Amino acid sequence: MKKLGYLECLQETIDYIEENLKGPISIEECAQRSGFSKFHFHRIFGIHLDVTLMEYVRRRRLGYAMVDVINGRRILDIALDYGYSSERSFSRAFQQEFGQVPSSCRNVRYALPPKPLLNEQINQLRGGIKVDYLSDVTIGSLGAMKVVSGVRVSDNPEDEVINSVTEWAKKTGIKTDARQFGFDIPVSDEDQEEGLRGYEYWVVVEEKPDHLESGLKFKDVEDCKYAILRITDPMVDPFERIPLGWKKLAGWVNSRGYKTSCDQERFWLEEKLEIDGSVYMDLYFPIE
Repeated sequence: MKKLGYLECLQETIDYIEENLKGPISIEECAQRSGFSKFHFHRIFGIHLDVTLMEYVRRRRLGYAMVDVINGRRILDIALDYGYSSERSFSRAFQQEFGQVPSSCRNVRYALPPKPLLNEQINQLRGGIKVDYLSDVTIGSLGAMKVVSGVRVSDNPEDEVINSVTEWAKKTGIKTDARQFGFDIPVSDEDQEEGLRGYEYWVVVEEKPDHLESGLKFKDVEDCKYAILRITDPMVDPFERIPLGWKKLAGWVNSRGYKTSCDQERFWLEEKLEIDGSVYMDLYFPIE
């Protein structure tokens, strides 16, 4: 049986979602179907779809619901079909998405956006994203590391967890030039519905600390091979430069036939650097 690449696995999962929008969908089920761990699936899905899994599912359900509204179905039946507990909760979500309550949309003109076709997207990426702030891709390894890790789930998890971990490192006497890495993490369906995100942050240590504050954990991270891309001045426009860097990196990895490891924990890492007064961010995409 042919082993599918990560993009083909992700496309199969998108097809599954499309066929099951009226039933329960979870990140655990989708990750299992894709063959990835929950973490791997969360990261790859976000890179290629630009939204979290549950946000994607929510939008697709409401898109199909709009078609049903226009076709004259009873609002309560539509609400129950797409997993809403009441007509009121459905109408609130519908209005947030479309700016109008369902009853006012009976005669509107609307075309449901087609589902994503990732092969088309990756063909565009293979052509190369060429901007002067993204480097060429290289292959390297970070080696095995000992790290202290902090996690936050909130509407601003990056700043919160970075401040927490770096403050602990300062009080503990960790070297100021110790390497530090961060990355997105998946959150529960309930947290996603509330607009919350997850972020984990590491500081590299020489040995396991004698004391860790509440919320911090020690980890032994295995050696791993990475595809690596550098972003110059990432914070000039972080919501453009960082996602575009990940897209270029993912396109490069897929176009060269690399596989992502599914049989052990791997991490898509971001490392912010200051070199000779300039700011950079290195992105690390784990590969086999």
